[in-house]
Amino acid sequence: MKRWLLIPAIVMLSACAPATQQKVETAPIQEQKVKADLLEENIPIYPGFRLVPEKSFIYESGNIKVGRLMFKGGATVKDVVSYYKATLPENGWEPLTITVYGKSADMTFTKPEEVLQIQVKRGFSETYLIIQVGPKGELTGSE
Repeated sequence: MKRWLLIPAIVMLSACAPATQQKVETAPIQEQKVKADLLEENIPIYPGFRLVPEKSFIYESGNIKVGRLMFKGGATVKDVVSYYKATLPENGWEPLTITVYGKSADMTFTKPEEVLQIQVKRGFSETYLIIQVGPKGELTGSE
């Protein structure tokens, strides 16, 4: 009798156990493809920084293209911020907000139809640069 009670208990516990998640494999993003597909020529990558493909993605549907790209390198947060403050306005980007705090910085730039967000974070041995770009939406002030 005890054996018959044990089997339903095991079945119930295994049914309540969390399902294992499968990892979806995607093709690695190549830096040259990133430049052509998302950044074009109007969003430069800080010199010497390299793409971290496993932490980056580009999504495209119809005429909408968005992406979040991570790069890493050895520059200081201050140098990266200064670089983007100088180069992005030359490429038509208008600064909206620039906030530097400790070993991090957040910057937002806009164009009439696009918004660009840049985060810079100093890690233990490297600086991480996260570039997010996409079309303006209702919440980002599209006119």
